[in-house]
Amino acid sequence: MKEREAILRSLPVEITVGADGSSRSVSVGELQAGAKQHIIIVAGPRKACTDALIGANLLKMDFAMSNVLVVPYETDAGSLQTRPSGGFGEKPSYETQPYIARPASDDWASYIQAEMNDAVKQSGEQAKKDGIALVIANNGKVIRRGVGKVPWRIMVQQLEEEVNPSPEGPLSWL
Repeated sequence: MKEREAILRSLPVEITVGADGSSRSVSVGELQAGAKQHIIIVAGPRKACTDALIGANLLKMDFAMSNVLVVPYETDAGSLQTRPSGGFGEKPSYETQPYIARPASDDWASYIQAEMNDAVKQSGEQAKKDGIALVIANNGKVIRRGVGKVPWRIMVQQLEEEVNPSPEGPLSWL
């Protein structure tokens, strides 16, 4: 698993850097070292990613205050990575939030496939349908891997506990 953490640090993501929607590509490792960003990767079919992003949208203020980036990766054919831009409407607001980062290279496919294979071994074929979530602290450590619905508030709390252990508890102001 340590080898996979090293691979993850080298993978590029596209992040929004301006209010005008401008973006740039940067490696996960650079985000963690320079910006102290936590990363939550959600991978699965389009429906699983959409459901997760809608849930994340409800806690967007927690993400801003906790320095969390969400990286959705769709595993089904016709996914966001291959969809053409333009058309009749803009992307839904939950896909364009500033806490959303997009995979920026094809190298993500093998990383996600390895994680999905492990999830299938542990949870069965349903993992491919339900999707997986990986929670990576800003120190590069994967602190949680899960299958299915994403418990956003719990994940944000676990990230805070990982990097800021406190006797009164994480996010005590919530």
